[in-house]
Order: sequence, then structure tokens, then C-alpha cells
Amino acid sequence: MKVLLADNQQKVITAFKECNSSSEVHLGNPLSFEIDAIVSPANSLGIMNGGFDAVLRRFFGTYIEQRVRMYLHKYELEVGNAIAITTGHKKIKWVIVSPTVSAYGAGFSGYPSVSYACAYSSVHAAYQTGAKSLGMTGLGMGVGGLEIRKAARSQCQAIEDALENLDL
Repeated sequence: MKVLLADNQQKVITAFKECNSSSEVHLGNPLSFEIDAIVSPANSLGIMNGGFDAVLRRFFGTYIEQRVRMYLHKYELEVGNAIAITTGHKKIKWVIVSPTVSAYGAGFSGYPSVSYACAYSSVHAAYQTGAKSLGMTGLGMGVGGLEIRKAARSQCQAIEDALENLDL
């Protein structure tokens, strides 16, 4: 599986490039690249009104937020875990929901380990769908408020570890 790291913040891209990751790294919106799954760095309630989640809601429509919220209302998803939800979109078939922030103030929100856990879980969730390419932004580095360089290192290491464990 190919993993694409793209973000509109140059400082996030610089931090990713410093990691020498095997992932593609580009300045811009990951939705504008050839991917079939995208990571939503959601909150634990699935409210998609800020940061990259707001971009996803505008791209897919409010339908995607409704699907995410319905799932999270029925099944709790803790920070650092990930699930795949179908989008109905012809190109990007999956949103991989991986909360970087707890709406309840629980879990390990606010620590660089969030970036690791979310990236690792997201790669596994995308792999289970059969996705060939996964796009993600800096996880927890925007609204989540994580220190960018530390979080980028954690995220890149998680991607490498997950791909290695999947033997991809």
C-alpha cells in the first residue's frame, strides 16, 4: 500500500521530509492526489466542523459526518484507534476515522504518541479494506495542538512500522 502525506502547512511538510519516510510527501490537500482512502483525524464524537475534518465534510458532503457520527454513537472509538467507513465516492472509497482528540477529555490526547497510534491504526484499517493508497495529513498537528516535529516523527515511524508488520 502506498501512503501519501500531504498538508497545506509548509512547516508540517518540512517536518515530514526531515523524517526521510518512504511515504510520498507533498504540500497540498491529500484529496487532490490519486488515493482511494483518506484519514479523518476526527474527534471521538465524529464532529467534523474544524481542521481537516471540515475539509472532508465539504468534499464528501454532510452525509459523511452523519455516517461517522452514527457509527461513533453506536460503537465507541477511542483516541488512537481507527475504523473504515465507506464514502460512496467513486474515487475515494474509504474514510479512515482515527480520533486524535477525545471529546470527553479521556485517553492520551495531547501527546505525540497520538500521532503514532492514529497513523499505525489507520494504515491497518486501510489495509483491511483493500485500499491501494492512503492519504493523510499531519495527525494531531492542527486542531490537536501537538508539537509538529515530534508528532511528525511519531507519525512517520508508525507508518513504517505498520507497513513492515503487514509485510507490504
